[in-house]
Amino acid sequence: MTSNKQIAVLMGGVSLEHEVSMRSGQGVMQALSASGYDAVGITLLKDGRWQFPDTAPESVADGAYRLARMAPDGVFIALHGPNGEDGRIQGLLDCMGLPYTGSGCAASALAIDKVRSKAVAAAAGIRTAPQLVITHDNWKHDHVGITHRVLDEIGLPAVVKAPSQGSSCGMAIPQNEHDFVRDMNEIITLEDVVMIEAYIKGLEVTCSVLELAQWDRCEALPVTEIRPNTAAFFDYYSKYTPGASLEITPARIGDHLAHTIQETAKAAHAALGCSGWSRSDFIIDEKGPVWLETNTVPGLTETSLFPQAAAAKDISYNALIALLVEDGIQRWQAQMNRSEEA
Repeated sequence: MTSNKQIAVLMGGVSLEHEVSMRSGQGVMQALSASGYDAVGITLLKDGRWQFPDTAPESVADGAYRLARMAPDGVFIALHGPNGEDGRIQGLLDCMGLPYTGSGCAASALAIDKVRSKAVAAAAGIRTAPQLVITHDNWKHDHVGITHRVLDEIGLPAVVKAPSQGSSCGMAIPQNEHDFVRDMNEIITLEDVVMIEAYIKGLEVTCSVLELAQWDRCEALPVTEIRPNTAAFFDYYSKYTPGASLEITPARIGDHLAHTIQETAKAAHAALGCSGWSRSDFIIDEKGPVWLETNTVPGLTETSLFPQAAAAKDISYNALIALLVEDGIQRWQAQMNRSEEA
């Protein structure tokens, strides 16, 4: 058991991943309480308001002011997607002088942007899939020309993504021209741009990374093999429905390939400037692993992949949550010490 530190847990949010975040946050709350922390849940509602325990919802400004007045020992960010995983809440907490879990403002903003994070990963020598980036105006004024360009340069099936969504929200794999136009019309309304990637046929795997101040090293956890039972890819249903996917840790891919993926996950973590923890997703084709994206606030639900990988390393869910909390506090304290010495 730990000392009775007060930890605020931020969950919910305005993104499409609100429900997933609520499940992550509730799991974190239970784990913190079981480890002796004083956990205080703060729900960010879908309309943007903040709700503290036993109080009516209030504005963002009032909620931030109350959190600052609370001055908790740390903040556990269990928010997924825009306005939670994209650096905005991290920047707010930086300004408030509060320790928090995971990556900082800049790394969070970069990692959630699939277009720019992919450019950084490719510049670091990490293999990625060919892509096109199409703006809303481009599509509106020349969807026929863009469709032909995709057919010529990318081909179908292709992967159509809203660049800053998560949990496979805003994503489709159209098989023909009709489906491509339909999917583009739906997904392009979510953001100003859409990323269209070449479809890589192969085995999907994911690799979690822990970089903890108390460990003084970056360590990749065992690789997880993902095989959806019914869906064509690891979509929202497959991710969060118990039994919808076969998830095998460690993956049955051989030691050499597993090591390659682990080193690549650490390289992506470092290139994007992540800290604390992250999880990178890959497709393995006949040439080896293709990096897809890095998540800076991976899911922490009962079916989530990061806790499964940690368990394979003999790190229980409760221990994992405590490690992340203490890492955030230690990083903040080290930063304060550096500032005082400057």
